[in-house]
Amino acid sequence: MLTVPLLYRKILRAAKLFPSIKRNAIIADIKVEFREGQAVSDPAEVKRRRALALQSLGQLEDYAGLARSESKDIDIFLKGPDVGRQ
Repeated sequence: MLTVPLLYRKILRAAKLFPSIKRNAIIADIKVEFREGQAVSDPAEVKRRRALALQSLGQLEDYAGLARSESKDIDIFLKGPDVGRQ
């Protein structure tokens, strides 16, 4: 089980690799959430926040890992409406 400081460091590290123009805002939000979480004493709320942080960490790592991947086997296509195709 990850300690809170380790979870905090891991989620910040993953956020720094997140390929987004809003990266700095995301990092700032993470810092605020963890700072506010220091005052939480209700065990159920602590558990909920920890689960949310772990889920978010997984999502950040998955997305950052995909962005760093050098695999040529991955193709991403944005598909819009089939307008004008025959």
